[in-house]
Amino acid sequence: MVNRTSLYEEHVSLSAKMFEFGGWEMPLWYSSINEEHLNVRNNTGMFDVSHMGKMLITGANCQKIFERLVTRKLSAYPPGKCLYTLMLGEGGRVIDDMIVTNISSERIFVVCNAGTRERVMDWISHRKESLTLQDLTRDLACIAVQGPRTMEMLRDFMDPSIFSLKRYQAGFSALDIDGYEKESSDELQWARNLHIGRPGEGVPALISRTGYTGEDGFEIFPRSRDARIIWRKFLEKGKAQSICPTGLGARDTLRLEKCYLLSGHDFDGTRTALEADAEFAIDWDHDFVGKNALEEKRKVPHDKLVAFESVDRGIPREGYQISDASAVQIGKVTSGTMSPCLGKGIGMGYVTASYSAQGTKIIYSVGSRRIEAEVVAKPFLKKIK
Repeated sequence: MVNRTSLYEEHVSLSAKMFEFGGWEMPLWYSSINEEHLNVRNNTGMFDVSHMGKMLITGANCQKIFERLVTRKLSAYPPGKCLYTLMLGEGGRVIDDMIVTNISSERIFVVCNAGTRERVMDWISHRKESLTLQDLTRDLACIAVQGPRTMEMLRDFMDPSIFSLKRYQAGFSALDIDGYEKESSDELQWARNLHIGRPGEGVPALISRTGYTGEDGFEIFPRSRDARIIWRKFLEKGKAQSICPTGLGARDTLRLEKCYLLSGHDFDGTRTALEADAEFAIDWDHDFVGKNALEEKRKVPHDKLVAFESVDRGIPREGYQISDASAVQIGKVTSGTMSPCLGKGIGMGYVTASYSAQGTKIIYSVGSRRIEAEVVAKPFLKKIK
């Protein structure tokens, strides 16, 4: 049975095109993927990403224990720091990528992908030692507001201190929303568990500043029961500024322009962190599951996830074969689209080591048609205007 977020009825009322993603019925688009994509780049968009897995992990020495399961040394970072990290199997292969927020030395908040949530929870449960794992996926919603006009959009709702957060930091705020039904002291225990900074009055929410679109913005995590009133107030405020709801279709094209990985596509449990070109997410100065395998992998040539642009007219799609000029297969496309900002076909895919250098010419095949492309530096979109 497909899951639905607490904002499902809001999407239907806006005539969103719904589709199944990661076990959830989610909005693909409201107007069009291209229009919504450009609106996020030039203005600001709102996303319902409540389908993402959300977990609270608590216990004495929580950071030090949990950092053995991920590639970042959590205990080296202060409270309020959000860390993009990877969870690996013993062979160094990527189980999932996630954002881990340090609440305190005894509490961390984990956001993982929807489609891998059960596997991630099972992996943690069998290795968490004395830690307590609480699944908050259904209890908490997540509304992401992304784009250059984000602060203008949210100014009336959030404490000014939130805007001082730097990228990959989190805080706790009370949103100023008319009509909010205040929670009782007992009901607010979830907020106390996730609290960073001062609480204030209003709708309680954990707020992070990461941005899977590559744009500046905030992810707002309120109780699911409060999501609809927040969504409606944001829409009401955003109408005058052309700040529109945005579906997961544009979220995919936005992240691809910035070369961010997509679970189940750019990694699926068969590729190591090094092959996925994600060494930037590894702190080598601590022990973690899969470290030994990766250290051995570094010693030999290996496949690599590269970014490439079409030279000929064509749009790469997931699953297309990649070959060299002699039609020898050297890899496969994992993500691809027509870039709304660049106006050309872009993609990512795994190729053998000898074809991974920038400037290398490769071929991807669409049926019997062979389209020339070139390996380029990541990301495709170098600077957000």
